[in-house]
Amino acid sequence: MAGQGLLDLLDVRVGDWVRMTVGDRPQILHIVGRSIEPENAGRVVSTSLDTLRENDPGLRPTFHQVVLDAGADPGEVARRLAGAGQGRLDVHTVANPADGLSPLRGVVVGLIAVLALIGLLELLTAIGGTVREGERDLLALKAIGLSPRQITAITVTATGCTALAAVLAATALGLPLAHWLIDAQGASSGIGAGIAQNPSPVLLLALGAGAVLGAAALAALPAARAARRRLADTLGAVA
Repeated sequence: MAGQGLLDLLDVRVGDWVRMTVGDRPQILHIVGRSIEPENAGRVVSTSLDTLRENDPGLRPTFHQVVLDAGADPGEVARRLAGAGQGRLDVHTVANPADGLSPLRGVVVGLIAVLALIGLLELLTAIGGTVREGERDLLALKAIGLSPRQITAITVTATGCTALAAVLAATALGLPLAHWLIDAQGASSGIGAGIAQNPSPVLLLALGAGAVLGAAALAALPAARAARRRLADTLGAVA
């Protein structure tokens, strides 16, 4: 298994054979897959110790990596290993690669806040335009006997449908674009493509429902005010 950085460095692909030097012995390795390696810019190859010992029986590992069970305390495991080794082991806790992204979280949160503010302003502008355009239909709606509450419901429903269409379009276009951007960044950094993950359907549904309900709630007050205007005011606005 080779990292994307090593594949790019050697200009090889999965399925090729490569010649590596381990210690002072050459090793011929068959690349059977690609692994996501954040260390050393992805210039890492992983193989079994038995494979390396076929050409060098006396080969001994210089370090071991221990994969902990879910919920295990790294500090406690490190202390137990150090105690079991009676001072002959040098135990280190491997840092989580995601911790290196901590400084970027503030930037991401700030960008999300700015985009949310822009989206809110655009939504308020759209609601205002929908209400103003709906004033032209108030006379017809009142003439057929609709109550102010029913007229308000029509305007709110129209705004909610518009927000729903925007949510569906953003989901259909945004997820593939986000995948492409993340994979392109991963490939350029040597980690490799395939690190992007879709948010859970529950989260997407909650965000979409929140956006639609929020748009409907914001449209309710101006729509109610417009529906309760007097006919004389409505005639003046239309004229």
